[in-house]
Amino acid sequence: MADEPRLSVESIAGQRPYQEDAVLARNLPDGRLLVAVADGMGGHAAGEVASALALETLVSALEGGEELDTAFRLANARVFEKAKEPGKKGMGTTLVAALVEDGEYLVANVGDSRGYLVTADGIRQITDDHSFVAEAVKRGQSLEEAMATPWRDALTRSIGTEGQVDVDVFGPFPVRGHSALLICSDGLYKTLSEEDLWQIFVQSDTPESAARTLVSEALDRGSDDNISVAIAEYGEIARSGAQSTMQMDFVRPVADDPGAAGDPEATLVLEALTPDSGADQESAAASVAPSPGPPWLAIVAAVVTVGALPAVFLAF
Repeated sequence: MADEPRLSVESIAGQRPYQEDAVLARNLPDGRLLVAVADGMGGHAAGEVASALALETLVSALEGGEELDTAFRLANARVFEKAKEPGKKGMGTTLVAALVEDGEYLVANVGDSRGYLVTADGIRQITDDHSFVAEAVKRGQSLEEAMATPWRDALTRSIGTEGQVDVDVFGPFPVRGHSALLICSDGLYKTLSEEDLWQIFVQSDTPESAARTLVSEALDRGSDDNISVAIAEYGEIARSGAQSTMQMDFVRPVADDPGAAGDPEATLVLEALTPDSGADQESAAASVAPSPGPPWLAIVAAVVTVGALPAVFLAF
């Protein structure tokens, strides 16, 4: 198996008045590694509840012995029930997670938060987006045409907006040395291209500096959403300087079977527990200092309720 990973998370509200993303990177009690991001929708006191509840349920289900896809479905059921409460109608969340065990990893997702594999040679998206734009492109519509529609920010699948949900699971793939899993919300990649993500990563000295720089660069380039990223790097990706153009011969890993498809009212889940931290793994919830910047970057609260569309869900 590759060396133990170096972990880093970074999450900011950005230009939004409230934070609906939740992110974690931690070891489970049985030694497995979980890296996940949830991007809530529905406004403060709804979206942030959905994302935190999804991650809480994901962790507890995995710790209870459930498979990754089942843990996602349990998260969907809990968020769906919570959405019946006053003030939370229409809330939901995306969810993407990488689970590493015995030298292999699975990546599962619902919605348009993404999982990437990064190496010195390039970056490759592992997950498929469940969004109006992605579905339109699959049907042959150009990206420009799809982005010009009023539905450009709509999801076709999310956690908690319906009683049942289909979960995509990719892998298992072998964990390779000198590679990284990069998990993020759409506030990152809708502003930064894949080449941007890769160039910034390989020009950063550490996973921590990569996470900070990715988030700050997305904000500087005009991202109007919450921005979150979680990184697990195995070994050390060569950082001798990025090419002016990313190499495009990097291919997606092929697996034998690529697969198929408590009350967390508290706050954003933002955890980073490295294997040698010495902290209590079962209770670790390390708070991350806010990124420097003007007061509007702080995570603040505002009550906004967003209604759900039938079959297509708005993600803000």
